Amino acid sequence: MPPVSKACAVPYRWSDHELEVLAFRHPLAGNQFVKGTVEHNEEPKVAACRELREESGLSLTTIPIMLGVQPVGNPSHQWGFFAFETRALPDRWDHWTGDGGGQTFSFFWHPLDQDLDEGWHPIFHEAFCTIRSALPRIVQVKG
Repeated sequence: MPPVSKACAVPYRWSDHELEVLAFRHPLAGNQFVKGTVEHNEEPKVAACRELREESGLSLTTIPIMLGVQPVGNPSHQWGFFAFETRALPDRWDHWTGDGGGQTFSFFWHPLDQDLDEGWHPIFHEAFCTIRSALPRIVQVKG
């Protein structure tokens, strides 16, 4: 298997007995999940933490849980998916990031049982398939 070249951070929460994952609206590229390139000699889970901090402003203390590795895109890249349990985060917030010369990303929670619409790039539809199938297996169902 080729090495992981992209790390996708998947913070999640429970809201009204529904599992939700963190997503954001990129001002130029539509809705996305937090992901980025794994730097030279960087562990993928460390890259996921770094990307989460850079893109959302979050520095979570929970240890990321590996959801899996999957080829995504055309040409494909090996994406590593890492789940982060969260608590007490706002429903929505904006974060300015230096990405792309400086952008403001608008964060929101996407229900895991809701399909992605046309506002998402096709690679995130692919990524969501992995997230949707793997996340419930590692998350204990809340009663």
